[in-house]
Amino acid sequence: MRTLLLTILATGLLAACSPSTPDVSPEKQSNLLADDARLFGRTWINSYEAKPNEIPTYRPENYTWATQPQRYNMPIEGGDGFRLNTDGSGVYIAPGIGTGPITHPITWQRSESGKSIFRLHITDNSRPDMQVEIVSVGADRLTARYLP
Repeated sequence: MRTLLLTILATGLLAACSPSTPDVSPEKQSNLLADDARLFGRTWINSYEAKPNEIPTYRPENYTWATQPQRYNMPIEGGDGFRLNTDGSGVYIAPGIGTGPITHPITWQRSESGKSIFRLHITDNSRPDMQVEIVSVGADRLTARYLP
């Protein structure tokens, strides 16, 4: 009994001393790593199907809708989106002016604060660097938000 109590106490102390990521739960970290294959190498376009106070929803480029959803706050110039490649490169798609969306090359890296946050550097320096948090990713639906 004493050995069991000491083991539990030691485990608790070691857990208290280990680095933690308060913003991202272990379940979310492991799920995102498992979902990396769904995330990387695909172009995700904002579908504007999320209501104003919801996390934006992205669909794969050329996604085919069974039934068109209601759209919220969709810009006339086209949507935004991104692609993260496994080699740290990618693209950021910004709404354009008149001609439609504009594609910018990026490099990215995971943030130290969590596996679900990515720092994006626009390599043509046309926009400031930004961060995107991947909230969930599925076969044909991704939820993500840009962080301030």
